[in-house]
Amino acid sequence: MNNRRDEENLQNLSWRSLQAIADYLLAVSHPKRLMVLSLLAEESRDFADLLVKTGIRKTALSNQLTQLGEKRLIQRVSHGHYALTQDGKHVLRAVLDMYRNSTLSKEEEKKRILERYSHRSDETMTKEIQVEIVQLEPMTVASIQAISKTPEDDAWKKVVAFAEPRGLLKDLKKNPIFGFNNPNPSAGKEEYGYEFWIRINPDIKMEEGVTKKEFSGGLYAVTRCNLTKESTSAFLHEHGQLESWANLVKWFESSGYKKGKHVCLEKSVNPNKPDEDLLLDLYLPIVK
Repeated sequence: MNNRRDEENLQNLSWRSLQAIADYLLAVSHPKRLMVLSLLAEESRDFADLLVKTGIRKTALSNQLTQLGEKRLIQRVSHGHYALTQDGKHVLRAVLDMYRNSTLSKEEEKKRILERYSHRSDETMTKEIQVEIVQLEPMTVASIQAISKTPEDDAWKKVVAFAEPRGLLKDLKKNPIFGFNNPNPSAGKEEYGYEFWIRINPDIKMEEGVTKKEFSGGLYAVTRCNLTKESTSAFLHEHGQLESWANLVKWFESSGYKKGKHVCLEKSVNPNKPDEDLLLDLYLPIVK
């Protein structure tokens, strides 16, 4: 009877009300936003705390908070400090109840039990790394560098300021973006450098803070890295480097290739999609 009553109630709702329900569902239809709601359900939190707890990039987290705030699921109680609203509590509770009572939840629980008692645990499985051999052709690039405590973010803002008005960010296959530490981090110093390259036509005019360079190309071993996940991993904290870089170096040591003298690179795969995890292709220079 309850299901029948719910169906009748939905049929009697106005289009505006149905749209409002759909908007609520859209607002929580992303795992990162659900993570934010769950964290705020425990207690109100600062932006910096949410940044650490979620592992989301600054721009992406800002976008997620904006979307949740527009639907009044969260509120900013002071500068940079957020809390769950009553509507947020109701919506989160409804989503959790719906999931707990679903067939999907029961199937996921079965999978977790099977994995728990499987003889092959995640800790003992050897990670296989996917490596592609890529020949980068010579190219003209615009070089943009920053030296600070957060040089990747600072240099990226300069890249956007230069590239976006020129339409260079619309086609990342035509105008790929590469980056690398320059200078590298060093013990006892909080500041280091990061340099971005974006491929350009040779006739594009430079501006202050942007340098035109000629890259001679080279042969590379390439693997993909989920920077959003690896940047908050225990491996990075313990070893001071991304696990994907370490795995790529291990692959190289038994590959039969020799180390190239051209620069190591990190290629941004999806920098224009802040709602997604940030992906990088790691380029290790090699020679036959």
